[in-house]
Amino acid sequence: NRRKANLKKKPRPGPETWKLRGAARPAHEVYDFDTRYVDVHIKAKEEANEKARRVKNVFSLCRGRFASMDEKEERSDNGNNERRQLSSSFPPPQPHCRRYLSLLTQHGALQLHRKNYSSARKSFLEAIDLEGPAHPHSITNARNQMMNLYLTTNRPSSARKLWNMLENDDSAWIRYSAALIEYVSWNLLHEEGSTAQSAERMLARAIRGNVYVAYLLGWPRMFERAMEYTDEVVEGGTLDSASGSMLEAIEYGCCCYSSGQRPQSENGKESVVEVNAEEDRGMGMWLGTEGSLDWIRSVVLRVLNESKGDGKNSEVVGDSTDCVLTRSDLLSWETKLSKEEEEYERERNEREEWIRCREEEGKSTYDDEEEEGEEPDVVMYAGMFRTAMDWLQDAGEFLKEPSLEYLTNEVGGEDDITKDDDSTGDKGKGSGNEIDGNVDDDTSDGSDDSGSSDES
Repeated sequence: NRRKANLKKKPRPGPETWKLRGAARPAHEVYDFDTRYVDVHIKAKEEANEKARRVKNVFSLCRGRFASMDEKEERSDNGNNERRQLSSSFPPPQPHCRRYLSLLTQHGALQLHRKNYSSARKSFLEAIDLEGPAHPHSITNARNQMMNLYLTTNRPSSARKLWNMLENDDSAWIRYSAALIEYVSWNLLHEEGSTAQSAERMLARAIRGNVYVAYLLGWPRMFERAMEYTDEVVEGGTLDSASGSMLEAIEYGCCCYSSGQRPQSENGKESVVEVNAEEDRGMGMWLGTEGSLDWIRSVVLRVLNESKGDGKNSEVVGDSTDCVLTRSDLLSWETKLSKEEEEYERERNEREEWIRCREEEGKSTYDDEEEEGEEPDVVMYAGMFRTAMDWLQDAGEFLKEPSLEYLTNEVGGEDDITKDDDSTGDKGKGSGNEIDGNVDDDTSDGSDDSGSSDES
């Protein structure tokens, strides 16, 4: 009993107090006799495993869905079923994913401003991949800047890969850039495999995507006189606007108005006075390419004049019905413009009704969108566009015969446009926008772009 009482007052020392000697010392170093001892390394491993079960790799699980706000949105069909099932159970955390896309695009824009084209290209391609190339509408301008980067640095093969990857994107920045590259490849560089039909197929899809840009490019001087306050749209951007809208056309076709690059009349023809050479996007690329604006005007006039009789295009522009440019495609601007005006009026009325209800309830009418500024007045720009179209009709511009002065080689006729095999070395005048950048091409062999040093 006395022994037990002594143990209660003073517990027996544990193995940690043992002082081993002789052969017991190696055993003490190998074996742990203290059952109360906690190994810090085992504990750290258990905590890491628990954290790994709790943490999700967003870049792997949500790749291609960074811009998605709803779990039920359509997903790309490129992945396998197992990955789609796993992705559906883990929606992308918003707004963190969208914020990361914005920061990644800004990083690419900063690198592009510093002329660090390789880093800019990596940032833009990563943003496109995270957002998902299959989405028809982008919440960033990474696609647009990537296409402009390929154009300014003379990378036509990379640009072709980009617009093939963005097959569902019908924005003016992608489709009209594709038409411009095909035009340069066919008419200026006379490359093998590029023909007038292939260039017009690209132009037909671009016009179907945004018909307003075709008129802005075909008659730039007239629209420059009619369109006012375009710098508000160009500087503000139109990321919230759908592809094919009037605001998108203004941002693409009127960007040179605010930069000093304006079309002027010279001997009855459209010419360009280039003030700011750094404005190499949108219409600026077309203005610096020889004969490109005349080509678009010629195609538009040919389709309008040859399709008046039966409402069908007598000259097929393309190999299938999806690539045929018809008169109805060119005249669809009136219907589309009316729909945009109605949509804008409806949204404005809903906004005013919401403000009125909030004021009656005594609640604040503050909204985050007010801090960003008011949306552009679509009705005002639509009226300006209609005014320019009325001027063109009154001047008889749409009744003129299409001209073939833009061709750089002799042709047998409008329906028989062929290339001269001996004139492949006679390259047209380039845009003057060539930049000796160090952009890493998508292809391992850079020989595809070696012959495009004069390409716009």
